[in-house]
Amino acid sequence: MIKVNVAEIKKHLTGNKSLLFDVEPSELDISEEDLNIDGLIHITGEISNAGDVLLLQARVSAMVERTCSRCLKEFTAESFADVVEKYYPSGSPGVENDAYVYETDLVDITEPLRESLLLAEPLRVLCKEDCLGICPVCGADRNVHPCSCDTGTIDPRLAALKQFIKY
Repeated sequence: MIKVNVAEIKKHLTGNKSLLFDVEPSELDISEEDLNIDGLIHITGEISNAGDVLLLQARVSAMVERTCSRCLKEFTAESFADVVEKYYPSGSPGVENDAYVYETDLVDITEPLRESLLLAEPLRVLCKEDCLGICPVCGADRNVHPCSCDTGTIDPRLAALKQFIKY
């Protein structure tokens, strides 16, 4: 859990506090099943007094172990997320149920940092932009050994349409 003392910035209308620290994935409640992080999570940004709310603006970054969607190789790449969240004083009128609130001078910023990093992870990743992947016929990694397999198979139900295509 990451808590920031905001007592000083609440005293000044334009007060802010810089954030710059590294944390273990467990401090953001991130397990290996959630996201396989290699090393520490880096957090930079600030929390500032915006009048009636506290505004958290931060960047979260970490080195994440990934699997290429085309060739299935393991690789490590940087994942980062920008976080912008408002914290409302507890009991403020008109605040939505899912809004972040604070009661004391300690503001828990764990959840928005965690959510942002998890949601920034893409569903499909490539080890390199021009990854050729695995041959669907022989199973060879086409990045290492080019193969001469015929991958132009046609659905038998559509084979009759091939006669209409002239090269």
